[in-house]
Amino acid sequence: MRTVLFKTSLVLLLPILLSSHNPQSLSSGEILNKMFAATDKVSTLKFKLKKLERVAGNLKAGEQDVKFNRNPKKIYTKVIFPNRGVEVLYLDGQNGNKAYVNPNGFPYVTVSLDPYSSSMRNNNHHTVHEVGFDYINSIVSYIAKKSDKDFEKIFQYTGDTVFSGRSCHKIVIDYTPYAYVDYTVKAGETVTSIAYKLFISDYMILQLNKNISDYEDVKEGQVIKVPNAYARKTILLIDKENFLPIVQKMYDEKGLFSQYEFHSLQLNPKIAEEEFTKEYKDYDF
Repeated sequence: MRTVLFKTSLVLLLPILLSSHNPQSLSSGEILNKMFAATDKVSTLKFKLKKLERVAGNLKAGEQDVKFNRNPKKIYTKVIFPNRGVEVLYLDGQNGNKAYVNPNGFPYVTVSLDPYSSSMRNNNHHTVHEVGFDYINSIVSYIAKKSDKDFEKIFQYTGDTVFSGRSCHKIVIDYTPYAYVDYTVKAGETVTSIAYKLFISDYMILQLNKNISDYEDVKEGQVIKVPNAYARKTILLIDKENFLPIVQKMYDEKGLFSQYEFHSLQLNPKIAEEEFTKEYKDYDF
C-alpha cells in the first residue's frame, strides 16, 4: 500500500462559496478553492524550506533547499541545517523507487533508501513524497468535507498579513471535534498507509502508541489510537499573488506540532533535466 495519490477538488467547496458571499472580500471557501486551483497548476518549484517539528517533546528546527518536478515526481533536496550537506534525490519509477542519499558522512558513500523507512526519515514528520503543496491540500480538503455544515465555523478567514515581504490571506482551521479514537488495523496496512487513508500524521500515530516501534510495526486486528484529524488547529498563510500556502502551522492540544515556511519560492521555473541526476555538477552523490 505504498502508492500515494493526492488530489484536490474544486467541486468540494462550491456549495459553500454560494452562501453568504461578501462582495467586499473573499470568503474562506473562495480562498481555499483558489489555493486548490493554484496547486493544480504547479509543474515545478524551487524553494528554501524552514521547518519546526516536535520530536520527543521538543521542537527541532530544519532547513533545506528543494527542487521539485511534479509529474513525473522528481525531487532534490540539500540540507542546510542541522545536518549540513546531506543530499537526497528521488526519481519516481527509478532506482526501485528508492531515494539516493548522500549522507555527507559515514558511510561516506551514496546509499539507496526506502523513503518510507525509519532509517531515512530519522524522526522527520514526513517523507520525500510530501514535498510540495498537494499533501497539505489533501488534508485541508478532507477536513472541509468532514466539517460539512460547520465549515464556516471551523474555517475562518481572519484577514491579511505579511510574511517575508509577501502579502498573505490568513486562514485558521479550528477543528473543535479533534480527539483521539480507536482504530483497528486492517490486513496489509502500515502506520503510513493508515495515516494516508485517514489524512492524519503517521508520525503522530507513533507518538500516541508507544508500543509501536516503527512504521511497519502493526498487524491485522491490532487496536491503536489515532487522531480524528491531522491537527486540532491549523493556520495557513496563503500568498495573495500565487495562492499557495507558504506558511503552514499545525497544533494539537499540547501546542505547536509542526510548522513549515516556504522562502524564496519560485513557481514553475525551468529546471534542466540534468539537475535531477546524480551526476549534476553541483551535487556530491
